Amino acid sequence: MLNNESKIGKFSQIIRHQPLGLTLFFVIVFIIFVGFFFERNLALLIDQHQTYLFIDTFRIITVIGDATWWLVIFVIGLSVSLLGSQLSILEKHKEKFKRYKSIFLYLILSCVVSGILHHIIKIIVGRYRPRYLFTEDLYGFSPFNFDIAMNSFPSGHSQTIFSICVALSIIYPKHLILFLLLAIMVGVSRIMILAHFPSDVIFGAYLGIVTAILLNRYYFRVLLSKQK
Repeated sequence: MLNNESKIGKFSQIIRHQPLGLTLFFVIVFIIFVGFFFERNLALLIDQHQTYLFIDTFRIITVIGDATWWLVIFVIGLSVSLLGSQLSILEKHKEKFKRYKSIFLYLILSCVVSGILHHIIKIIVGRYRPRYLFTEDLYGFSPFNFDIAMNSFPSGHSQTIFSICVALSIIYPKHLILFLLLAIMVGVSRIMILAHFPSDVIFGAYLGIVTAILLNRYYFRVLLSKQK
């Protein structure tokens, strides 16, 4: 078993050196496999047994993946940090405010950049949401579609929560497990409330993870190197 310090060190190595292009290949192969052999039947099974699957609980959990309130918090944090770094009365805390300014900017960009990419992919792919499987027996794609009901792939809530939780894990690696459990719970909730298919959630998660890693690797690496 790895101790906590070993886990943090291993996570740091992944953040710095993992070849993400190769990872993308395996993710695509996996979601194609899941899409063809697994998720249609899973969606039908969940729909048939919603009464027994704590769906109301998952509807509460899924709200955590809404980008709006995260961005409001981060923008407020960034504003306070900018103000604090400029006030002479807080001069002795200037470096701390500057660090928090970088942290909040990193969190905002992780969420926003992955969000922009996610919306572009949604429109291009144009995948039917699970509701069409139950109402019209439609399971497939309608590419280049702006209708939100046909923009299932990838999951925006999963993209949001994974980008934020991975960014937070990079900043505070000692809490890695807690952050990732939170992200996974939100991803599972999107499947359980039938807002998305599993492959939507998997690719949304991948998009959020990669964005947070690349932003740290090329622009915010100091956050990881300064973490104690």
